[in-house]
Amino acid sequence: MMCGRVQKHTMNPPQFKAVPTDSRYVPFTQQTACCVPTSIQMIMYRRGIPLIPAEELGYHLGLTVPPDESVLFHDVRTADAPPSAAGYGTQIHNPAYEPNRVFAELGIPLQFRMTRADALRTENDLLVELDSVERDDRDALLCFNHGVVRGSYKPSSGHVAVFDRIVEGRVRIVDASPVQPKWRIVEPAVLLDAIQRHGNVNSGGIWHFTVLQTPVPGPESDAMKGCGPAPTGDARERIRR
Repeated sequence: MMCGRVQKHTMNPPQFKAVPTDSRYVPFTQQTACCVPTSIQMIMYRRGIPLIPAEELGYHLGLTVPPDESVLFHDVRTADAPPSAAGYGTQIHNPAYEPNRVFAELGIPLQFRMTRADALRTENDLLVELDSVERDDRDALLCFNHGVVRGSYKPSSGHVAVFDRIVEGRVRIVDASPVQPKWRIVEPAVLLDAIQRHGNVNSGGIWHFTVLQTPVPGPESDAMKGCGPAPTGDARERIRR
């Protein structure tokens, strides 16, 4: 379990020249089909939560890839065809891979909830909710059909990115994809269409994440070791050696 106070990581150093200095996130880059766990890692890093590999988090979230991409992973599920209409990648619509269940299993102190696609009826609905996330300095991911955002609807092309800010009435996202800009500006109308086309059945919508105040029990990782009581007796002697 976590102990002590965690250090929140923000990004606004005035000396930065090549990136937006008002971004709320340090971008990470994903392995193939790992947009969901890598985006969650960005939230974890920002909130000072000890990281685990994106591939491990993805595995617990149902990560599935085509057989010819399995060589990129230590251990991963494969399928000859996309396992759902959302496409390859994580499968959080399956109750076995529901995020809150997974966070509890892994000891990650996050709580997940979703604003589904059908609750976002207008551009204003989308912008009002995202503005609230930004004003309250909360964390959210956006789940949508990537083909629509790239200009043409494509089945089984679900994608997730981190919501950063609203900039001059448009939505800035932080994208883990290795072949897309890390900071992308998307028109609200396009993003809304992409979310609605992805639909409830594919978990399209806004994914909200809240840091739990009470630590979640889970396995101790190397990054979290040392949080127990101070060593005594023989243990102190071993450290001095």
